[in-house]
Amino acid sequence: MDENKKKLIEEKLSKEDLERLEILQKAEEIKGEQLVLNLDAELAVENEAEKLLGQKIDDPVTKFQLYYHGLTKLLKDNLPKGKENEEVRRIIYDEKNILINRGAKKDEKGIRGSDGRMAYLDDLELAIKIVADWTSTKSSPAELFIAFWSKNEELGYGHQD
Repeated sequence: MDENKKKLIEEKLSKEDLERLEILQKAEEIKGEQLVLNLDAELAVENEAEKLLGQKIDDPVTKFQLYYHGLTKLLKDNLPKGKENEEVRRIIYDEKNILINRGAKKDEKGIRGSDGRMAYLDDLELAIKIVADWTSTKSSPAELFIAFWSKNEELGYGHQD
């Protein structure tokens, strides 16, 4: 921001607004860097943006496709239908949801506190692979439950009570 424009704005701002502006300007000087304590107990400056560059970032469109057109559709198309099989589906969905929500289980009120639609792509892909393997072998719903159960056990997630 050029100096003339800055002075015009500052003349119209209240004392509180000026204090906020000053805080924001100081923060601007840091440019994504943060003070951290390293392993040698020394104070160091770390650039947060650079740390994120190497990480895989989830894509919301891909998540949507995998969750609804992949995982949910596969389950809906292949699990037994009808009111009489509602409990079967719920048991499998609970175990699947524990997997894609990295161990989050429903509490006594039935609230998981995590949303499978926002699951990590890797977890969604893993669940789809389990369901795809199950559908390719034409196995029973019990075998799908055991596949999810075993993966949750392997990952140390536990199971829905």
